[in-house]
Amino acid sequence: MSFDPSLSSISAMYKTSEPVLAADPGAGQSLETRVMNALSNMSAGFEAQRADIANVTANFDVTDVGSAVELQTKLADYGIGVQFVATVARKTVGAVEALLR
Repeated sequence: MSFDPSLSSISAMYKTSEPVLAADPGAGQSLETRVMNALSNMSAGFEAQRADIANVTANFDVTDVGSAVELQTKLADYGIGVQFVATVARKTVGAVEALLR
């Protein structure tokens, strides 16, 4: 009885991972450029969410439970996203400060 290496979870893991291609977005860009692009994209996304929340708030019907749930969901998603970005920014600053010491 011989061992079939294709059944190994380790070899399966290596077979399923895709290589990084030079044509990937951000390839050849500096880390600073990638970070600035990511921040500008997140800022635009948050602004779109804020405008959507303002629109839902302007058209809010207190007698409609569905609109209340929609508003609550949008506010929660927005808050979680902002908290996530703040946490990542704080941890990034901490990492850069540690590298500069």
